[in-house]
Amino acid sequence: MRVLFRPRISGIENIPAAGPCIIAANHLSFSDHVFISLATHRPVCFIGKAERLTGKGLKGRVSALFFGAVGIVPVERDGGPGGVAALGQARGVVEDGRVFGIHPEGTRSPDGRVYRGRTGVGWLAMATGVPVVPCGLAGTDKVQPLGRLLPRLTRFDMHFGAPMLFPEHVGSEGNPRLRRTVTDEVMQQVQKLSGLEYVDRFASKDKTTAGSSAG
Repeated sequence: MRVLFRPRISGIENIPAAGPCIIAANHLSFSDHVFISLATHRPVCFIGKAERLTGKGLKGRVSALFFGAVGIVPVERDGGPGGVAALGQARGVVEDGRVFGIHPEGTRSPDGRVYRGRTGVGWLAMATGVPVVPCGLAGTDKVQPLGRLLPRLTRFDMHFGAPMLFPEHVGSEGNPRLRRTVTDEVMQQVQKLSGLEYVDRFASKDKTTAGSSAG
């Protein structure tokens, strides 16, 4: 990764050498979680689409083998119980002393900007008391644009910020207002580290609008 893509990486020292933490990053490319895992020198478990572990045919089997090996936490995209179950598994990851990675936006950015975060990261931080290390990515969408299988050898930026703790909110994960507050604080740091423009709405809405316009 370092030789071929020559990434500009900073703040690696903010990731604990041992013990649990949550890495929260913006999401620009399919390659994001691979690059983060390579940069941190520690296995990082990410939430991913459940169908990546149940695909059919040769491509499906290869996908299942790969995502199973990297420790993906599968989530059913049902907008409800599937997501809750995935967060329960994520809690198990950090309580096991491991590193959990999450893209709070919930989907890839449709235009290279940083979008509003879903509150799963707030719930996880408040439920466990584990530090959140914000990560700002820029340029990975040029490495592997949406729909492109093979990456381009293009430089990108990856910057990790100081760990964020929310001791005053630990145990209050049932409060939706506090979940939103914590999530917004995390996304504010992610946006600053990325240097990208922030959009105060969910990325999935912009994707839906773009798809409707194209149709």
